[in-house]
Amino acid sequence: MGYEELAEVLSRAGTEAEMAELHGSLCARLSLCGETALAGWLSEALAGVDADGAAWADARRELAAVHQATWATLVEGDMALALLLPTDSAPLEARVGALALWSQGFLHGLASCGVPAPEQLRAAHGAAHAAEFMEDLVEISRAGFEADADEVQQESAEAAYAELVEFLRAGVLISFEELEALRAAVTPERPAPSP
Repeated sequence: MGYEELAEVLSRAGTEAEMAELHGSLCARLSLCGETALAGWLSEALAGVDADGAAWADARRELAAVHQATWATLVEGDMALALLLPTDSAPLEARVGALALWSQGFLHGLASCGVPAPEQLRAAHGAAHAAEFMEDLVEISRAGFEADADEVQQESAEAAYAELVEFLRAGVLISFEELEALRAAVTPERPAPSP
């Protein structure tokens, strides 16, 4: 299910949560808390929604599928990770806004999992890339776009947007790998399968 369909599912459930922001938060939570991130993320995503309704059940099911698919892609470590953002047919202004929200969501997800400050990530955990990525996300979260840009500015902005999406995708994958030791420290070991 894509961004627009998921946004519609959330809207039917009555939540004001924004899918790009939620996906950013999920990617961060998975990077630090592993698969155990699901419960906290769902609580955040569906806060204030009536848990007895069919729309809540639909939203929970679809979000759990997003969680599982994102986790599988991160574990595989290839460039198949797709950020949940509006399609390229959406106005650039909306896509840039969603990109900023995705970045805010990632930072929020890190904070929710108790991530150390960037300096601590560098010094105590040797996670220099993750620390730098956090600092870059602060800037990206402030991104904006002038809707009345001329054609040349529009083309330049489209190219910059595509580069930022690729930068975020690569940053998430590298951070996920770099934060493995921190993730292992908070993720309970699964018992070995019985012979």
